[in-house]
Amino acid sequence: MTSLPDDVVAVDEVEREAWEAGRLLEARELGDGFWSVPTSIPEGTLPGTLGYALIGDDGVHLIDPGWDTPENLHRIERALAAEERSLSDIRTIIVTHHHPDHLGIAGRMRTLTGARLVMSAAERSVLAAVTAPAARDPEAYRDTLARWGVPEGRREELVASFARPSLTGDVEPDLQVVDGDVLELGGHRLEVIATPGHTGGHICLADRASRFLFTGDHVLPRIYSGVGIGILAGTEPMGDLLSSLDRLAEFDDFTVLPGHEFRFVGLASRRGAISAHHLRRTGEVAALVTKLGDRSVWTYASRLTWTSGWRGLDGFWLHSALRQTEMHLELVRSGRAQGWLNPD
Repeated sequence: MTSLPDDVVAVDEVEREAWEAGRLLEARELGDGFWSVPTSIPEGTLPGTLGYALIGDDGVHLIDPGWDTPENLHRIERALAAEERSLSDIRTIIVTHHHPDHLGIAGRMRTLTGARLVMSAAERSVLAAVTAPAARDPEAYRDTLARWGVPEGRREELVASFARPSLTGDVEPDLQVVDGDVLELGGHRLEVIATPGHTGGHICLADRASRFLFTGDHVLPRIYSGVGIGILAGTEPMGDLLSSLDRLAEFDDFTVLPGHEFRFVGLASRRGAISAHHLRRTGEVAALVTKLGDRSVWTYASRLTWTSGWRGLDGFWLHSALRQTEMHLELVRSGRAQGWLNPD
């Protein structure tokens, strides 16, 4: 497992060791009325999601309750029982973004408890877009492949990987928030920070009194989250991600409570590392623009460096490489990349 740099420090070694071993801890008290509530992910390679609960005199308020499984419902019930609370005490469910390991069980919990569901207005629009039938239209995807310049002989392979059903259902929130809104819950003020990039309407939450920053999937201690995994047409997710990382500079001395792995301090260093990770690819694309000009996404992608090698990419991984290339190209061609690539 990749080690942390000296200036990114895990807050709780037990939490870190559990993640590295692929184990989920039971709920842990964090202070100031906050608890971490790990929940499991039944698909993929990550063991779980770090959700959070704020327990106050006005009830229980959850952040990112996790994937919709009976096991996760029981996990949340056990966490609340430790504080002599129950599901009926839940008043608010906030989701940082629409992915099933964050939003998943929220709709079921709202039905069970009557709690209000909160997400950003931008993410509400993204959710509607990604769950619309048009989002899974193979003919529209074939048009995308043609626009990318994918050779005819590789298109059906990509269409087959694209045809997977969505893991997210459409849910109507009770409250839609925007950047700068404040949620007054459990004697705390949670400030909404718009951080698009991972998804088009992702948000973080800052508690300035406790000096806690809930980052969802925007900033994780070691994992580099994907970019543009659910966006609106006409947006530029790579540039949005880099701007959103800059946006968090004022919280650099806060404790980070992420959606996966473990809590940590050292946000400034981690923000810098994530930006540098993505800008390496942006720089690679920018260097090719003078040679390739308006050539296709496929042509650019085939000239870039990939961990598995260009010839080793197929199915979903080939799609991902092409989509990443397109996002970096968009950033370069928009002119926004220059400010990050040449800050002086």
